[in-house]
Amino acid sequence: MEPKFVTRSAFTLVGMTMRVKPQGKVPGQLWDEFGPRMSEIQHAILTGVAYGVSDNMEMATGQFDYSAGLEVDSTADMPAGMVALDVPAQTYAVFSCTIPTIRETYQDIYGIWLPTSGYVRAPGPELELYSEAFDSRDPASVFDVYIPVLKD
Repeated sequence: MEPKFVTRSAFTLVGMTMRVKPQGKVPGQLWDEFGPRMSEIQHAILTGVAYGVSDNMEMATGQFDYSAGLEVDSTADMPAGMVALDVPAQTYAVFSCTIPTIRETYQDIYGIWLPTSGYVRAPGPELELYSEAFDSRDPASVFDVYIPVLKD
């Protein structure tokens, strides 16, 4: 499991956010709500590219904020019920996976790769990047997980 490394400038997303709790709503439910509304975002940079963002993890409870959004060049005319999310400039370790393998991918990243990589988890949100080629109906469809890192 060797990632590629990507450095991104800061950017802004517009989308929807929920608090994920064990035995509660799951990110897939947010995508079910957000997907039909993506076309309402007027200032999207690439309309076929979407992001999932995980942030504010509480280790004791397993709760975290999850957002689904599109990168925008303006937050003007934001649709009702949507929020703007600023993602800071960051270097990321990028891993590819599928929806069925996402849990295993995160376990491998944090349990195997990160402890032996010479990197540490940097502050900031984790990203999922769903390219134009991603098809949520195809379990073999690949997307990328971005983990913010710093050289140890």
